[in-house]
Amino acid sequence: MEKKITEPESRVPVLAEADVAVLGGGPAGIGAAIAAADAGASVVIIERYGFLGGIPAICNMEPSSWCREAETVMPGGVQAMLEKRILERDAAFPPFYTPSTSLVYDTEMLKQVLDDLILEHGIRPIYHTLITAPYIENGIVKGVFIESKSGRQAVLAKRLVDCTGDADIAARAGCPFEQCDLGPDEKTNLMFGTLIFGASDVDTEEFMDNLKAHPELLDRPRHEFISTGFKKAKAAGYPIPPDGFQDKVILNHLTQGDATAINRVRVPVDGTDVQSLTQAEIKSRKCVLDTLELLKKFEPGFEAARLRNFATAMGVRETRRIKGAYQLTQEDIDGQRHFEDTVAVYPVCADGPGRVAVATDAWFQIPFGIMVPSGAENLLVAGRCVSATKDATHTSRGVDFAFATGQAAGAASALSIKQGKNSRAVDIKALQAELVRQGVRIG
Repeated sequence: MEKKITEPESRVPVLAEADVAVLGGGPAGIGAAIAAADAGASVVIIERYGFLGGIPAICNMEPSSWCREAETVMPGGVQAMLEKRILERDAAFPPFYTPSTSLVYDTEMLKQVLDDLILEHGIRPIYHTLITAPYIENGIVKGVFIESKSGRQAVLAKRLVDCTGDADIAARAGCPFEQCDLGPDEKTNLMFGTLIFGASDVDTEEFMDNLKAHPELLDRPRHEFISTGFKKAKAAGYPIPPDGFQDKVILNHLTQGDATAINRVRVPVDGTDVQSLTQAEIKSRKCVLDTLELLKKFEPGFEAARLRNFATAMGVRETRRIKGAYQLTQEDIDGQRHFEDTVAVYPVCADGPGRVAVATDAWFQIPFGIMVPSGAENLLVAGRCVSATKDATHTSRGVDFAFATGQAAGAASALSIKQGKNSRAVDIKALQAELVRQGVRIG
């Protein structure tokens, strides 16, 4: 007999049951799912797109660590395992800038590599599915309601990890959170969103020859080039899109004739507001085409360039941040703080408005407490919506930070079941031992 659960309006069919349900298939979700499976749990991962990968795959964001250099200390774990697999598939490349040791991912092959990884770990994927609300019994989150082409259904689990990036389920379960207002100042308002795009028919030799002739154009720590084209356009009186002049472009990879991921367009957006998202996407596509026209007119090598692609969706840098058992601060990061509940190390990479971007060999520890929301049992949060101050978000929103927090939350969820405890009360020493076994550096 088909199992159903009750909600106020109807009886809802249960699509799947598991020890751990991972909500969202980006870097945090990938880390959580694989870690939970490695710790012995049955796992289901739910994703609204038709593939895993999150920001790197959806937004064509090719390198996962812009700050990585030879001496940079990385957390390892799932991210390192994924990178090894991508290299084995000849689907990662060095960037054209030095001294970076970051890898540029083939973001299309990434999708297939992730399919292989989760199936090898016995994880059940559910794609093309929107997670709409938590299912709560007696104050405990025991699953989620979902919507898809199959209609309204439910997924039940003993433990859940919110990896939506926006803390969607944590917020709807009543967990307190912080969120900045939409506005023009990224220091106090939400960080802007970006629609990455690619260009074809680029004379990459001419472009690189210009950079070699003018090495001062490369801002190496941020892996950007300072576009002579935009400077010329500004001098010629052209309006520089969008919303003010930005002369820097993040360009991660050049192939023969293609610039595959151009990151320049930045527009205000509230990723939790569907109308804001809609208008930001429309505005961004117009800004991309305006940007491409300026490159064609003024940037050496782009004279014959044409649009190759828009990313599947714009990248959103910041929305909700939960109020957790601990709130990570910029002082923690800059001070290279250590924590008793450490679950990973992470490099100190300066970024954000008013900060000089640098890559260093310094590192701090990520505490488990930033993943523990208030107001809900058996639910952890991982990814960019962990508990952090506004200024610390420039670090905590990073792709590899999301892998690390996801892996910790997934392992904690699995271990808490074995220990007969709720997620927040997992034995930290046991969790640390499990993470070390999974290849994570915690200190």
